[in-house]
Amino acid sequence: MRRLTSLGFILILLIVTYVIWQHRFERSPEFAPVTLADLRKLAVPTPGVEWLGSESKPKLRLRVDPEHPRTVARMDLPALKGVGLLHLRFQVSATDLRPGREIWEDGRCIIEWHSSAGSSQWENEPFCSVRSNQVTQSTDLVLRPDQASAIPVLRLENLGTHGDLELSSFEATVLKERPLWKTSRWLLIAGWFAWAMSWIRSMAQVSLLRSSSAAAIVIMMGIYFVIPGPWQDVRSLGGPFQLGNEIKASQMPVHPIAIDSEHHPETGAAVAPARIESVGKVKPSIGLVLKLKLFAQSAKSLLHILLLLVPTLMIACLVGAYPAGSLAIILSLAIEAAQAAFGFGFDRADVIDLGCDAIGITIALWIYHLFRQYRFWRHHRRSPA
Repeated sequence: MRRLTSLGFILILLIVTYVIWQHRFERSPEFAPVTLADLRKLAVPTPGVEWLGSESKPKLRLRVDPEHPRTVARMDLPALKGVGLLHLRFQVSATDLRPGREIWEDGRCIIEWHSSAGSSQWENEPFCSVRSNQVTQSTDLVLRPDQASAIPVLRLENLGTHGDLELSSFEATVLKERPLWKTSRWLLIAGWFAWAMSWIRSMAQVSLLRSSSAAAIVIMMGIYFVIPGPWQDVRSLGGPFQLGNEIKASQMPVHPIAIDSEHHPETGAAVAPARIESVGKVKPSIGLVLKLKLFAQSAKSLLHILLLLVPTLMIACLVGAYPAGSLAIILSLAIEAAQAAFGFGFDRADVIDLGCDAIGITIALWIYHLFRQYRFWRHHRRSPA
């Protein structure tokens, strides 16, 4: 009965987590959203870059051909200064885009984060890449600069050897976190902690200290690997974020803030469109675990085994094999389910990851069983006959 209650509790927590996560952000009233139509009004000519469609529903195409071996477009997002959270909704496609020799030489979209304090250094945050004839679905995500506040600039790069990169829709909106999220996230953590405690104590009669320590391990794993997870950007769970009422732009600025201009800044004389260089390889701004996975691609399976082996063994030493094994299985399924819900998909590689998780859990419980046998053997050896 107690386990059935825990299962009902977890269902309620899942629903509450989903609702609160989807309502985590709201539009900032200080900034109007920037659309692709707004960018077209302020665009300057760039070699290999062409605007298609109508003024109200434009598309931006970057073509690579013998005359334009690498095509790059760079556009300031007008009036967006001192941004901490930037929501993007976009759709990108590739047409016969043949990638180059490097894995990053394809069609990619980047947000440059420039310091609002005037520093010459900036951070590049890729948010989409395509090749061949890929077409992305309308994607909904929130980007965050490493610094508290930064100026965003949109950069598109077609670094393939042939083909087109097309941005067919784009909207950038400045956000802020709702007061509801700032309070309720701690209540959510407390709710999941209480559920983990209840689950453990339904299977094992252990002290409050041991059960709470094991529950804390579960919560830390959930925060880092499930929700929010190790991702730099913030994604919605299976549907768009609920951002509240739309904010209409009262007046857009009439002058772009751009490096490239079709007129000389001092004389006003017409000049040829300038070619923009690629930023080259971009180091991903991600957590330690994702950095390890990228650094050791050949050891990815081993990392996944260790991902569940270590916490399962720790929990087993605290509360026993049955609670540890069941919680580890729930965590393994939750990690893959969250990745799919965030839009990263589910394929054969994820099935392999689940298999590696199962191996890690099995090894952890086997080590725990050997440890118990060893303690039992030492205890009886020292006992008087």
